[in-house]
Amino acid sequence: MLDELHKVAEIIGEMPVKSEKIAQSYDLSIYKLEFKHRAALVAKHGHPKLRDHFEIEFKMLKQLNEFNFLPTPQAIYVSDALYLMDYIDNVALGHHQEAEAKIARKIAQLHDVKAQKFGFEYDTLIGSLLQPNRFNTNWIEFFRDQRLIYFADLCYQQKLVSSEFRHQIDKISDRLDELLLDNHKPTLIHGDLWYGNILTDGSALNAFIDPALYYANPEIELAYVTMHNSLGDDFFNEYQQHHQIEDGFFDLRKDIYNIYPHLIHILLCGPEYAVPVEAVFKRHGV
Repeated sequence: MLDELHKVAEIIGEMPVKSEKIAQSYDLSIYKLEFKHRAALVAKHGHPKLRDHFEIEFKMLKQLNEFNFLPTPQAIYVSDALYLMDYIDNVALGHHQEAEAKIARKIAQLHDVKAQKFGFEYDTLIGSLLQPNRFNTNWIEFFRDQRLIYFADLCYQQKLVSSEFRHQIDKISDRLDELLLDNHKPTLIHGDLWYGNILTDGSALNAFIDPALYYANPEIELAYVTMHNSLGDDFFNEYQQHHQIEDGFFDLRKDIYNIYPHLIHILLCGPEYAVPVEAVFKRHGV
């Protein structure tokens, strides 16, 4: 990291007085850099498997920086091996926090940002994986082709799921018209909204980090919140003051949507994440 510290000094105009490793993620090291004359920074350092990894992260955060209503760290610098942003003070509290209503209001504002098509102007990241975002005017086709089938194919190619599992993905995909709603305008979502990416001190919301942006049916964002039990009733009750959550979401659609992040977890963490997907298959007789 020593060469990178000199690079930081060249960019910022000041050498860090302290460098503390605060996390390790997808073979990348994350440091808190402290300075004598300026606020602390976060430095992500390493050589990602995807050459454009840091560039895509930087671009996504820069786009969120444009929304004054949304608290995010400022993206500062990027290269193939180094990514700098503001450090945001927070307390790692985990699930269910006093700030849930505040989080809901900000996410509701983000969900006010609309587009003409589902997808995004470039492929984004989910974890360390490239997330395809080819534009489509039909939400169910987009979700089927670029979320379920695309990532199920990757799981099968890497021998992480069985041929039966892969076939069941096709069967549930064929029934999406009856299982999901296609009555939302394309909505900008954070895309990776779990408690690890929501920085608070408990009662105050400090920042959102590490987005996986695209225009989607916003229900897929709300479903992901439930997967990790990141936020609870206070979040959903406040969100509904701004955007209606239609009947059937909690009982049916959230589990269909969460097939997607479970496929991501199979790829990143291991085949044990196929178990909850298999329970969805069983529930729907596929």
